[in-house]
Amino acid sequence: MTTLHYVILAGLIRKPRSGYDLTRWMERETSHFFVIGHSSIYPALARMEREGLVRHEIVPSDRGPERKVYSITEAGREALLAWADEPPSERHMRDEQLVKTLCYPYMPKEHALARLEEEKARHEEKLAQYEEYKGQLEDLFGKGGLSHEAYLGTKLTLARGLGVEKSYVEWCEDAAGMLSGQDRAHEEHRST
Repeated sequence: MTTLHYVILAGLIRKPRSGYDLTRWMERETSHFFVIGHSSIYPALARMEREGLVRHEIVPSDRGPERKVYSITEAGREALLAWADEPPSERHMRDEQLVKTLCYPYMPKEHALARLEEEKARHEEKLAQYEEYKGQLEDLFGKGGLSHEAYLGTKLTLARGLGVEKSYVEWCEDAAGMLSGQDRAHEEHRST
């Protein structure tokens, strides 16, 4: 199985969901660490159902036609928790922004600073979005709409997402400071 399959099982261990509901859950809960397209969910669900990891039932919908709602089976739960208990594989990061940053000292300073300001704004927006999610999570849990396990798992991953976004905003500020002072530092280095 792929990580996608385990992400789906992680969504279903919390509560039964349709494929559409899984997509919405992933957009909200996993987008800061695992992004997947909606079209990948249904083939994965079909495969997992064939393997006995999930099952579905047809339920009426107030928004249109009946829909398939999937739930995790005991075999799926065991597979998910066994996988979660293994050490993760080494994380390989690919960050296009950092590749571009290698070129910033060769660009006109105002262009590089503008790109950093845009990047900072994107991360500040994401940070605000995660802060909003955090507030909604606390409200949902406080009203009894979420199990303790689902709350804690989401809170842990959201804390990581918040930390990443805060760190990126700080990095953008630091990088802009370094680029702004690069001429002075270069001149001081040349004169010594």
